[in-house]
Amino acid sequence: MTLRSRPPNPMPDRAGQRPRVVIVGAGFGGLTVALQLAHAALEVVLIDRHAHHTFQPLLHQVATAELEPSQIAYPIRQALRRATNVRFVRAEVVDLQTQQRRVETSVGSFAYDSLVVATGSRPQLDRVPGARSHAFALKTVSDALAIQNQVLSRFEQALHTADPATQQECLTVAIAGGGPTGVELAGALAEWMHTVLVKDYGQLDCRQIRLVLLHSGADLLPGFHPRLQRYAHRHLQRRGVEVRLRSRVQAVTATAVHLADGTVLPTRTLIWTAGVVASRTDRRSDRLPLRPTLQLLADPQVYALGDVAGDLPMLASTAVQQGGTVANKIERPLPFRHRPRGAMAILGRHAAVMQVGRLSATGVVAWGLWLAVHLLLLRGLPQRLLTLLHWWQSYWFRDRIAQGLWSSAPPQSDRFAPHRFL
Repeated sequence: MTLRSRPPNPMPDRAGQRPRVVIVGAGFGGLTVALQLAHAALEVVLIDRHAHHTFQPLLHQVATAELEPSQIAYPIRQALRRATNVRFVRAEVVDLQTQQRRVETSVGSFAYDSLVVATGSRPQLDRVPGARSHAFALKTVSDALAIQNQVLSRFEQALHTADPATQQECLTVAIAGGGPTGVELAGALAEWMHTVLVKDYGQLDCRQIRLVLLHSGADLLPGFHPRLQRYAHRHLQRRGVEVRLRSRVQAVTATAVHLADGTVLPTRTLIWTAGVVASRTDRRSDRLPLRPTLQLLADPQVYALGDVAGDLPMLASTAVQQGGTVANKIERPLPFRHRPRGAMAILGRHAAVMQVGRLSATGVVAWGLWLAVHLLLLRGLPQRLLTLLHWWQSYWFRDRIAQGLWSSAPPQSDRFAPHRFL
């Protein structure tokens, strides 16, 4: 899609039909728009290359075998059953023809009167040599299963090698990125490796198990209150996580992570959570310039939401707010007002950090609130009940129901596929 100023174009030739809104992307923002436009006097077409909506805040629990994929991947068609004016199309977008106001997909062409671009973000892997080939991202269900398979496969490999160096590489897991995703994944991995896998792989020397969190900044959880940053740092260290601040990844190979200060960390597992870039429809990584109404500067018939939109935080809560604004005002656009909802991060059993405005909490209180909020935000009563059951089983028995279900046949992850349009 070429974004440049142009004279107004005539509406698509759809005489006698209701105005059509095409939404590209069924993430938090896109799905919110579709659901809120249900029963409106509009025809709505929602396009995504996946058949499910992923609740990304719980991906780290799928990666560590605490939850199953079906608990956080909600079928889009099921979500839209009562939306009689909304049509879901599972397809790959191949071109956005803004001059003709048409979306070209792998299954056909769709004219639009208004277009909503909500294509999300993708891992920022291309700036570090070797990262795209050897690092694991955490953006999709396939990514989460690939991480789970990788950790289990490397533990299995460690059992069958007599070489101490190879064994150490297999039992070392590194995470690049000390933001909320990296911190939550580190806490979940520490709990999984040190309370579950040590029992399943008792033949191994548990002292060789290493979990290293690499962060290029001076403090974990940028944007959180310093007290919460210090709490998270101390708690992860107590859980056995080696926290290395001011440690920028310079290169990645199949058996090591090379840092900017010259340090070489032997490992066969690097998980990348060190930032994302907008998943643009024209293959660029910068975010789209918008008017206050979330319309493109170059084309007022095109709206942008979520991670591709402007300079607002790349958060699910922001995308949902934007989706609600666009859905309510798509025929009469008004400026979008962002209302911060706060931030939370879980660190493990009885440990989390939370801040809402000037209020903050740590420990058991924040942990309980994190569980309650994320349980309520999940779509579908069966998903909530199953998630609650898995959390209860993990808490009381210190075991994982989902472990090993996917290790025999690793899924074909799309984390390294060329990121086209969705």
